[in-house]
Amino acid sequence: MSKPKTKKHMSKPKMKGNNLHPLQKLIVLHLAESEPQTINQTVKAISKSYKPTWIAFKSLEKKKLIKKTDVKEYRGREYDRYWLTDEGMIMAMMEGASSKKLLEQTKILYPEAEIIHCFLEMMPFIEPEVMKMSYASVKGKGKFGFIEVATLFLSQAAMPMDIETAKELKTVLKKYPAQYNMLKLAVQTMIDQLSELISED
Repeated sequence: MSKPKTKKHMSKPKMKGNNLHPLQKLIVLHLAESEPQTINQTVKAISKSYKPTWIAFKSLEKKKLIKKTDVKEYRGREYDRYWLTDEGMIMAMMEGASSKKLLEQTKILYPEAEIIHCFLEMMPFIEPEVMKMSYASVKGKGKFGFIEVATLFLSQAAMPMDIETAKELKTVLKKYPAQYNMLKLAVQTMIDQLSELISED
């Protein structure tokens, strides 16, 4: 009896990220699996020393991969808590983090951020090469918007894709009517522009 075939989009190879220092990479992956953390909470969780972890946090913040989300009060003092930026989430996924876990936490932190939710829900159906392109489009900004979602979808659509994956991707998009309708308009505009170019011959 032959084994059932595994869906191509369900298993993605780990991609090389942005040449992060190993400690920075460890922090990014830890935050991807956690709620927002203080530096001290992270130190305990990853079993590292405070000073190098503090330096790594500041470097990641400067690179716009993490940001302060709120503060934690402890014995009359306040400590900043950090989590991933949009760019940081893509970096984490390129290093093997779960888009499902990121989506769960994002819905808690940013319940109204439908563009981010849509983007993360699309990720299980996206090829690694396209994910790299999406990272390049948001690198240095920290945050992405509809343009990045549209670019991600159009780039994926330009690659060979089985019918089942295409249907699942469409199902995800239809859960977000505003983004879906804007995307349909963007696709139609692109088709019209290509038709004009071809007709000029």
